[in-house]
Amino acid sequence: MVQVVRFGIVGVLNTGVTLAVIFVLMKGLMVHYVFSNIIGYVLGFINSFVLNKKWTFQSKGNVGLEGMLFVVVFGVCYLIQLGSLLFMKETMGVKAVYSQLLAMAAYTSLNFTLNKLITFKNR
Repeated sequence: MVQVVRFGIVGVLNTGVTLAVIFVLMKGLMVHYVFSNIIGYVLGFINSFVLNKKWTFQSKGNVGLEGMLFVVVFGVCYLIQLGSLLFMKETMGVKAVYSQLLAMAAYTSLNFTLNKLITFKNR
């Protein structure tokens, strides 16, 4: 349960880092919004990896292998999230906002589970 809470805290921190970087670049440094978005998300993603490796799962595994697995897990989870979103909205007729929330919940729980069992598994 401690890992679940830590995973949630890391998620909130990542959102803050991502948004802060985007808005500092856009508003403070006048960087184009697309580049600001890319940089913000990349830094949020790196932050997520480091905090989840060191704090959430307290892994001492190979950083290169875990980094690669983290990217793969993210990609798999994102594709499942997107597929769920599209299925709920387009096939089932669920309102977009509810589809987003349900798909996000699926993403988060699957992401936690796969990172715990695969990415940061004690080898």
